[in-house]
Amino acid sequence: MTSNSYLSLPNMVQEAIIQLVTNNNLFMVGDVKQSIYRFRLAEPNLFLGKYNRFTVTLDQSGLKIDLAKNFRSRKEVLDGTNYLFKQVMGESVGEIDYNEAAELKVGASYPEDEKYPIEWMLIDQQMTGQTKETGENPAEFDQVDLEQSQLEARLMAQKIKGLINERKLIYHSKTKTKKPVTYRDIVILLRSMSWAPEMIEEFKQQGIPVYANLSTGYFEATEVEVMISLLKVIDNPIQDIPLASVLRSPIVNLDEEEMAKIRIHHKQGSFYECLSHFCSQPSTANDEEIHHKVVTFYEQLQQWRTKARQGALSELIWQLYRDTRFYDYVGGMPGGKQRQANLRALYDRARQYEETSFRGLFRFLRFIERMRDRGDDLGTARSLGEQEDVVRIMTIHSSKGLEFPVVFVAGLGRNFNLMDLRKAYLLDKKYGIATKYVNAVKRITYPSLPQLAFKWKKSLEMIAEEMRVLYVALTRAKEKLYLISTVKSLEKELEHWINATNNPNWLLDEFSRAKATSYLDWIGPALIRHQDCKELYERDDSLLPKEIVEHPSCWKFNIVKSEQLSMTEVDESHQEEELLVKLRNGQNIPITSSYADTVHKQLSWKYVYQDATVHRAKQSVSEVKRQHEITAEESGTDYIRKIRKPMFNRPRFMQQKSLTPAERGTAMHAVMQHIDLSQPVTELSVTMLVEDMVQKELLTGEQQETIAPETIVQFFETEVGKRLLKNWQSVRREVPFSLSIPASTAYANWNDEDEPVLIQGVIDCLFEDQNGLILLDYKTDNITERYKRGFSEAKPILEAQYRVQIDLYTKAVEQILKRPVLERYLYFFDGANLLQLK
Repeated sequence: MTSNSYLSLPNMVQEAIIQLVTNNNLFMVGDVKQSIYRFRLAEPNLFLGKYNRFTVTLDQSGLKIDLAKNFRSRKEVLDGTNYLFKQVMGESVGEIDYNEAAELKVGASYPEDEKYPIEWMLIDQQMTGQTKETGENPAEFDQVDLEQSQLEARLMAQKIKGLINERKLIYHSKTKTKKPVTYRDIVILLRSMSWAPEMIEEFKQQGIPVYANLSTGYFEATEVEVMISLLKVIDNPIQDIPLASVLRSPIVNLDEEEMAKIRIHHKQGSFYECLSHFCSQPSTANDEEIHHKVVTFYEQLQQWRTKARQGALSELIWQLYRDTRFYDYVGGMPGGKQRQANLRALYDRARQYEETSFRGLFRFLRFIERMRDRGDDLGTARSLGEQEDVVRIMTIHSSKGLEFPVVFVAGLGRNFNLMDLRKAYLLDKKYGIATKYVNAVKRITYPSLPQLAFKWKKSLEMIAEEMRVLYVALTRAKEKLYLISTVKSLEKELEHWINATNNPNWLLDEFSRAKATSYLDWIGPALIRHQDCKELYERDDSLLPKEIVEHPSCWKFNIVKSEQLSMTEVDESHQEEELLVKLRNGQNIPITSSYADTVHKQLSWKYVYQDATVHRAKQSVSEVKRQHEITAEESGTDYIRKIRKPMFNRPRFMQQKSLTPAERGTAMHAVMQHIDLSQPVTELSVTMLVEDMVQKELLTGEQQETIAPETIVQFFETEVGKRLLKNWQSVRREVPFSLSIPASTAYANWNDEDEPVLIQGVIDCLFEDQNGLILLDYKTDNITERYKRGFSEAKPILEAQYRVQIDLYTKAVEQILKRPVLERYLYFFDGANLLQLK
């Protein structure tokens, strides 16, 4: 028997195709309570029909297996979800009977050392005291103007800060350990993203990193609006609103009083003409600061306008970022990473626009205006990855299938979207179409009976869909669940909810459930019957069954007055105002904080291994020698020559003229490496060897000209050269090595004996005779021209210059071969001089 995968909640067309293809040989899996895609024509009743028809024993109708256990959430989350939906979800209103078989069963193993109640936080916007009676506002804020989204975001921000600061422990089932909660463990679920921009802005002000994948809101971002206003002014400065926006922005940073002073100087014409007239007048003592600000901006504006006519738009935008430093400024604001990403996106979109056949600032601005007039927008630029430590805001639909340790479900008091029920006509897949009755003679319309029936049917379908959406939201939480809602008046809401206490049944009455306009209309009446919420009002629980009042679910209820959240903002803004005044006046800021010592410690902290950040951990022997030479030169040692070797390669046209000393030395070393030591070394043999190396492209023609065979023969006529030929079988040439030495040895200005530095080098020649190991290094230094008295004058200088290098070679040989080096020689081809180092 084969088994086919099955779309858990298909529509009728998909169901017909599946039946024809599979011949009813299906394996179906799903949870109808999580069917939240009716707007995509998903049909939950198809699944419900099969669920009710199948039996627990295999027969012709089908076999039903209940997978009741939930392996995601804590017991408190599951018990709370069961308690709520046993009262809300029914077959007539909700399409599903939330019976014992539908209840969630605990399958995850969490430690039971602490309770994690579901927190229901209710914001009451009802005004109290003097504010309510007279409308006066002693705290100098208008509470009514605060949006519900701002209030809920502010409340959630306070709660999140508390979780982070308390280092609330979160259990990780994979590692079976507890770790402090992080921002990435937290998600905020919304029915739609219409509140998301305001919430993001509020979270940024609170210093909480937040991210939401928005498809709109780009042009409304403050930093983008300021930059587009600046582009409009550059395109046409005779625009008062964009110019005022730029002058008030951090780019110029004028306040209302300063802008009024500019207007007083020239009351006729546009504000740009006033600005031009103000800049042309000499400054006075009263307006010197203003004059300096606007003159600087005015001069830059003329330069930007010239560049806009001559160069590319994308280059102009990036020039604006540099000149105004606005890009750096927004980076230091709350949410700076996102703000900078938005500005980079503006630059990228300008560059993409110029890749088309259109060009210029004017057309780009008209393109943006037409886009905004059509209602189109662009999503905010992505600046975060999947693993960023941020709080995420997402819709309940996009969270389906995901799980988070801490979940905030916000906006529970918002009304459902009933736009589909208010159309002039309604469609139904079973009953067809229904429209209003139209009397053409009297020119009136009114709802028809079919339309009213359709509307009631679709209303029940919408109610059932919203119940399932709420179910999905609550079951995303693994450990901690917060329900956030706002009401205009808690007293009025309680008058409606209190009726639920007269109902002795588990399921709330159908009429109130069907007439719900928000999730709060279900949550309020359901939770008011629980003993954990009894502080809401004085009640008599005698009519309620004990199993409802004392249900094992665990709830924590919290009423927050909107004044408290508003006062927080006013106090903070007032305090910031005082601090700014003190800063302008150069006064000390009397701030005391319990974190003062911590802040001071962090600001005064210095990296212990600072030297390691400016020195290389791997170095060549030649560079070590050079570092010691520079140090000796700076310390006043007169016999160490100044290194004049350039730190970069010469241009090719200069390389073709003559070889550098290093290049000549490389050629000489190559010849010494390839000389046949088993035969006598003569000028003829050396000449033939060099010609052969040129043919094999081991040397170039220019390098061949620098080789003097007689100087090589002279070496082999010395005592060391004769010993080398005699013991030619033990000779090792061009021996590479790596050696770890203390940093204090590798660098003259890094005194650290414990830090290792890896050095690499190549030993020219190493051989062994009856006495032991002899180390030999060839040098091509110019001695005869540099030193007037010849080698006698150069000897102490050369000995000091190369001692560090030869000491490192010696140390490497002795550590690697575990044998001592008995003799060390430097041979200088210029003058055939041999120098032994003791």
